[in-house]
Amino acid sequence: MHDDEMASEPAEFWQQRNSLTPATDVATDVDSYRLVLLADTTDPTVHAEYKPVRDALNQFDCLNTVPVGSLHFTIKLFDVTVTPSTDGNWSPAVQQIDQIVAEALVDEDAFEATITQFNLFPDVVYGETADGGRLTELNQAICAHPEVTTLGRDGEEFIPHLTFGYFESDTDFGALVDFLEARRQLSLPPIAVDEVELAAYEVGGRPPAYDIVRTYDLQFGQR
Repeated sequence: MHDDEMASEPAEFWQQRNSLTPATDVATDVDSYRLVLLADTTDPTVHAEYKPVRDALNQFDCLNTVPVGSLHFTIKLFDVTVTPSTDGNWSPAVQQIDQIVAEALVDEDAFEATITQFNLFPDVVYGETADGGRLTELNQAICAHPEVTTLGRDGEEFIPHLTFGYFESDTDFGALVDFLEARRQLSLPPIAVDEVELAAYEVGGRPPAYDIVRTYDLQFGQR
């Protein structure tokens, strides 16, 4: 995806912001779909608070912002190519991932995550996340399964984040960095993570569209 300029910690990403070259290349695999595990944001209060952030970021030509209704935390990308379902019957590979995720989440409870400040990966502007380590815990629980491939940004290198927008050029990137520096701290309301979704997405979409395979409920007070 963007391995040439990847760091290991959020502070490292922020430190390299002025020397960063936005990664605007997208995958060209036609009709290629993969699986991802997401924590969606459905609270109308969160959406209302996010809208001014999105409107402000929309002024920059280098960025394609994520629609309010598509905000999410990415928990785990799966190195599994799938065929979209037209009748609700997914392939055995999808069913296997579904079973692995369901087993990994069986003892997980709901929690809250707070978006604290802006940061950027080479391909996106994102919000740093404070959640007591829970999103990382979910990622590692999936990665621990022997039949799941651990990718470059999994496990100890996993950085919980909420994507605000995807880079599509470097036209006014410097101005965007100046904007983020001046307004880095965010005061968005906490996001309740009480369900997780396994979804199929078309490779190369920025932002991608998601076809939900299954939703897993997390219960408050299990622990």
